[in-house]
Amino acid sequence: MKFPWSPLIRSKTVFPVLLSVLLVSARAEAQIGATVPNWAVPSSSFSTSSTAPGHAHALDDVTNPGVFTGFSPCRIVDTRGPTGPYGAPSLSPGVSRNFELLAGPCAGLPASVNAYSLNITVTNTTGPGFIKIYPEAGSVPVVSTLNYVAGQTIANAAIVPAGTGGGITVVSGVSGTDLIIDINGYFPGFAINPGEQFGAVGSFGGTCIICGQNFSGALGSSAVLGIETSSGSKTNGVLGVNGSTAFLGSFTPGAEGVTGINGFSGVLGMALDRAVVGVLLDTSGDDLAEGWAGKSGANATTFFGLEGRLFSATAISGAGVYGTDFTGTPSPVESHIPFGVLGTSNTNVGVGGFSQYIAVDGELFNGSGSILAIGVLGSTFGAAADTTTGPWGVFSFGNFGASGMKHFVEPHPADPRKVILYSAMEGRTVDTYFRGTSKFVGHEAIIEVPEDFRIVTAEEGLTVQLTPMGGFAQMYVESQDLNRIVVRSSKDVQFHFLIQGLRRAYKDVQPVQIGNEFMPRSPSDKLPAYLSEEAQRRLIANGTYHADGTVNMETAERAGWTRIWQQREEESRALAAANAALSSDRSTK
Repeated sequence: MKFPWSPLIRSKTVFPVLLSVLLVSARAEAQIGATVPNWAVPSSSFSTSSTAPGHAHALDDVTNPGVFTGFSPCRIVDTRGPTGPYGAPSLSPGVSRNFELLAGPCAGLPASVNAYSLNITVTNTTGPGFIKIYPEAGSVPVVSTLNYVAGQTIANAAIVPAGTGGGITVVSGVSGTDLIIDINGYFPGFAINPGEQFGAVGSFGGTCIICGQNFSGALGSSAVLGIETSSGSKTNGVLGVNGSTAFLGSFTPGAEGVTGINGFSGVLGMALDRAVVGVLLDTSGDDLAEGWAGKSGANATTFFGLEGRLFSATAISGAGVYGTDFTGTPSPVESHIPFGVLGTSNTNVGVGGFSQYIAVDGELFNGSGSILAIGVLGSTFGAAADTTTGPWGVFSFGNFGASGMKHFVEPHPADPRKVILYSAMEGRTVDTYFRGTSKFVGHEAIIEVPEDFRIVTAEEGLTVQLTPMGGFAQMYVESQDLNRIVVRSSKDVQFHFLIQGLRRAYKDVQPVQIGNEFMPRSPSDKLPAYLSEEAQRRLIANGTYHADGTVNMETAERAGWTRIWQQREEESRALAAANAALSSDRSTK
């Protein structure tokens, strides 16, 4: 593996020099793998702070600082013996030798290392010479790590980049020598110590920073973790910009956790469960809301492009997913009950649904999971558009209710500024009817009841209206049932008839009911402006609202609404806690 920094970094040309001369006997026994005295890691040319482990250190003259990770100093190479990949023989002048440090006798080195903190010692030198150390399979540097003379024992601390397989290459010049290498830490390709300020500028395969693992397991074992604690403006935990800084344009970052700016994909996340997770916290660190982009469901066949959850049980408004357009948000939107999905717009459409089957589907369930009602906006149910069973603009599976009028509208044939507005009939009962025209023969007429009328109409409750045509005649109903109606007349004349009945399933409906349709949704609710003036006057007169439109809490207490509100709040808290528990395995905190 080749890295973009220069292949050899010497403390005496780049860093403040600290030479540690180890008194090593020329005939001393080799100590491969032994613990050795520690030394200070060469400090960064970018930092005037302490050289203690954990601070940024330069890996070349200009760029590529890393984060130092230290461990107990250990002797990893000693050519005085015994013979082996990290021992004898001694270095011969001009003959290079590779040392695979990752597999060496000093345990604790990770699988991926950018560079090593080494102390290089020569002893038993046979004449004047020098040592060059560089990444394995890299280019031979033009400078040396240290120089020596005959019979000298001398050491130099240096940071050496890792090469192919994490190895390094050593070559002696002019004269041979024994070589001793001690290691007290490394610079991993991916590590970040919480609390450290760390910056990196570079290029590797088109990516500035490459991370693949978190060794400590802290903070959810994050490969990349960005934390911004100032909570001020223009601060980001992670800011990614593709292109140049000019691509930002007039963009002003806020206090975001992650900001991605790109002409195509600002932030890219790929995972088997949740690709991108955004969490909103309160000052105590508890979840208020979460958004997941790319989310797998509870089973292997359920997936969501975007899922949002509102965890705050005390929220008087809000939504799991919120969307608005460039025209902004209507001002009353801040005082609504919490929604699963909320779409707003001042002058356009808040929420849109487009489909060739069902555009919008709303289903209401009870506590046992049974469907109570379904409301559909824009649907065909698979029927052809020219049939009488669809398409439907609005369809209700279950009861359909309205507090206002129910109209149908048709265009005026002559004036484009006008329409024909008809309204549905309203009554105390749920009625059915059919009508027609017939003629008496022999003073008798039989009206056959259509099959569809028989299916939906109750046996009792039939009424018959008869209207003679062409002259006066006396008429009466001789018999009636759901099969036929027999009528008689004093004259054989034509007549119109209207047969009415009660819907079989709703024949006992009573017009006065106990209902909560006009119960305020919360103590802070306001008198609805969508009601007619008459309906508003009634709600003030019966004590639901005060004249100023606020909720009458005395009525709410007497009617039991305050208990309903409290129960809903308690249920919301319990469900929010259960929902948060189900998501306790998320790795964003």
